[in-house]
Amino acid sequence: MISIFRQRQTQQCPSFMSESTFLGSNSNSYETPILPVNYTVEDLTRDVYVKPLHSHNDYWRTRPLFDAMSVGAVSVESDIWYFPNGYEMTRTVTETSSSGKSKSRNITSYFKNNEIYVGHSQIFLEPIKTLFNLYLNPLFQFLQYVNPEFAYIDGNNIRHTDEVNTKNSVYYNSPEVPMYFWFDFKTEAEATYEALLPLLQPFIDNNYLAYYDTKTDTFHPGPLILTITGNLPTDKVKSEPIRYTFLDGPLQKFKSGTDSNELEQLAKLSKVASASLEELLGDEYETSQKAEFTALQKKILKEYFDTAHKYSVKTRIWGDVTWPERVRDSHLKDMFELGCDLLNVDDLNHAKSMF
Repeated sequence: MISIFRQRQTQQCPSFMSESTFLGSNSNSYETPILPVNYTVEDLTRDVYVKPLHSHNDYWRTRPLFDAMSVGAVSVESDIWYFPNGYEMTRTVTETSSSGKSKSRNITSYFKNNEIYVGHSQIFLEPIKTLFNLYLNPLFQFLQYVNPEFAYIDGNNIRHTDEVNTKNSVYYNSPEVPMYFWFDFKTEAEATYEALLPLLQPFIDNNYLAYYDTKTDTFHPGPLILTITGNLPTDKVKSEPIRYTFLDGPLQKFKSGTDSNELEQLAKLSKVASASLEELLGDEYETSQKAEFTALQKKILKEYFDTAHKYSVKTRIWGDVTWPERVRDSHLKDMFELGCDLLNVDDLNHAKSMF
């Protein structure tokens, strides 16, 4: 597929070095490589049913985004970095020849100030792995494909175009189900938010984003629901008359005793609330890491889920045990049965077999 963003990307996001960069090169003389999208919605999600899985650290996968879609994960997470003044990273690489001689050289990668990069840790960032390349360009192309214009031709060759009010999402079997897409801000909140907004404009122009209208106090669904977590640009999002991005809500506040007015205001900023398991269980956390949930622990978690649901807010828990696998799987099953909406998973294929 050819990127519909290509012209815009070349004009507004000029260039940077790709994965193979050289010491002393002028990074301003290079353009952003655009990775091809070699999949279609049908390739990835035909005969795949949507599951309440949150693809945690999705960018670590062999095929970021595509692996998550191929198992029907309803939620996908990207960690993003923005460097207002650019950024360089120089590594020392040692190579050993067949004769056994070793030679070291420096390789410098250049990161531009007009790009947003994806990665869990700053040391593992790569210039080719941009938010545009890994996520936004494929998602936009998929949404364009599944939202065509329809026209019927009568006997006089007069075209009658259908008015389609509902946009389709990216799941072939369930186009009515939106994808929850997350931006985990790793760099300064307001600068990262301002850099992100231009990349979202094509989605806004085509009505692909769910949004909240502050003037009418109404939520409008869409095929993509965007949530910001990590460093939150709270004031920026609050000031938007129409909010196309939502904030990750504090799930630990959704419990009896919290003022209802406070929860109502949180629900206007958030479509999902999350917290670590430790934040929710408190003193009960340590024992949960080695065994199945107790009746008391289940009761505590269920209260958070039920309270959030009263305000139409979905839920996610992070920071649970990943090993032993027996305990991990037991926790996931319990969370699902207790009402957790987005199950935080690292092993997608195993989670797929469980649900």
